[in-house]
Amino acid sequence: MNVSTKKPSVKSRGDTSLDRLSRKKSDPEVLQRGVLAIDPGSHQTGWAWWKTMEEVHPAAAGVIEVPNGSLAERATLVRSELQRIYELCDPVLGSVAIERPIPRHRKPAISLEAVFSEINTWSRGLGKKRGVSPGLVVRTYNNQTVKATVSPRCGEWAKDGSAKEKLMAGVIGHLGTEYRCYPEDAIDAIAIGLLHLLVIRQEVLVDMMLKDVPE
Repeated sequence: MNVSTKKPSVKSRGDTSLDRLSRKKSDPEVLQRGVLAIDPGSHQTGWAWWKTMEEVHPAAAGVIEVPNGSLAERATLVRSELQRIYELCDPVLGSVAIERPIPRHRKPAISLEAVFSEINTWSRGLGKKRGVSPGLVVRTYNNQTVKATVSPRCGEWAKDGSAKEKLMAGVIGHLGTEYRCYPEDAIDAIAIGLLHLLVIRQEVLVDMMLKDVPE
């Protein structure tokens, strides 16, 4: 199995809607913790890592390439590689953001669902491990929500492109042209992370505002 990674050269349950998520409470300290965003795939799984939620650019991103094999073998390999990536990323992990498979013909592909399920289980089990925030947040987002949040920044040159091209252009619009060379699955993970950063920051802001409102 190969894991490709790239680092930017810059310095710096169910369906989710921003309105509904903004009413959840988040600990402001979560902004000081790391984020791992994951785009599950049966053959390629994208990932991106932020050291803290106060940063805009991921510290690292890449793709886990999984060779052919049984569903169980592929899911287990993805899980083991994510564990290795997590162990290499030093800061305390505060949250995990995962893209939820899109149902096609009433249900997602079995292989993709198996990988998603394995990743989801692994993520939720991290909260019991040493060095992970006991209040670990695990969120899943559907692809439409990710695209609706990130793709509007795609600019004129990609407005008639494919969904993948628009998402790539949206990430570039947010973060810069150095991301043009990233693999598609890594870009998908970065887009998921950008949505997650927005959601959690909004939750923290709303919670802080509510604390200032007299009862």
